[in-house]
Amino acid sequence: MRTMFANSLSAALTLFAIAAGPSEAPQYSFITTAASATRQKVTVRFTWKVKSEYAPLYVALEKGYFDDEGLDVHFAEGSGSETVVKMIGLGTEDIGYGSATVVAEAVDRGLPVDVVAAYQPSVPIALVTFPDERFSVPKDLEGKKIGISIGEVFFNMLEPFARFNNIDLNKVTVVHAENSVRNVQFLTRKIDVTTVFLNNELPFFEKKMNVKLNVMKISDYGLNLLGASFFVNDDFARSNPQLLHKLLMATEKGYLRAKADPETAIDIMMKYLQPGIDREIVRRQVKATLDATPVTAGVPLGWQTDAEWRRNLSLLKSGNAIQSVREPRAYYTNAYLQ
Repeated sequence: MRTMFANSLSAALTLFAIAAGPSEAPQYSFITTAASATRQKVTVRFTWKVKSEYAPLYVALEKGYFDDEGLDVHFAEGSGSETVVKMIGLGTEDIGYGSATVVAEAVDRGLPVDVVAAYQPSVPIALVTFPDERFSVPKDLEGKKIGISIGEVFFNMLEPFARFNNIDLNKVTVVHAENSVRNVQFLTRKIDVTTVFLNNELPFFEKKMNVKLNVMKISDYGLNLLGASFFVNDDFARSNPQLLHKLLMATEKGYLRAKADPETAIDIMMKYLQPGIDREIVRRQVKATLDATPVTAGVPLGWQTDAEWRRNLSLLKSGNAIQSVREPRAYYTNAYLQ
């Protein structure tokens, strides 16, 4: 998966640097308990460095929601989705937090990993151009030069995107570059189009260049890929059902608190980001994260459906990101949300 920006405006130009999955886990009866004298230690491994999109989790941490469940939660930075999901699959780590698509790819490679909660039914990714470029429909990509990083979400999705939207890729120049190089190329206008996460790079770009970019969300044009999620090692999950239930319940409280009081969520996140980060950028990143996380009446936050996963798997298969498609419950479970 694609790497993210370091959270520093002053370094913007230089830093704009997964056996078959289990079937549905058994149903468990959970009892929520107050924090005890000895809390259970839990490490959650992010797929990348600390970013504003993690604000709801830090709200849960700072507001004591994990403590209330008897959990001593620690967040650890990661070095890329593929690396982290492999660690989870091999059992050297237990719990990861990142894009659900990488889990589908991991299961395709035989790793025992499961998504236990997915918070974004559509990953908030967009294609962007500068305002003087004509870019109102996907076909406007023809005649332009697009920068794509190997391993990013859109890397395997360009061909399906083109097929869905009648784009002649023979008329598109594709430039493959490492993420930080690609970002510099875009900011210096050596390429016309690039991909961004709405809850990460977009505010940086617009602040740095003092422009309002043309933004085309890929989910509006056929690419509804699952986003932020908790994924776990299957053996760990089966051995620690109550721990996972408590983790997910506390996280839900963090998300709901952030939605109800985003300014407090921003205050909390500012404490964990690099010094000097612009608050307005963090505000926009947190807002985009929360906007991408719908609340559905009657189901816990993070609830997944077969339909969502079939759609997701079909897209990944069409882009050759996975070689085969199994039944949805080979990739996810809602057992620990109940």
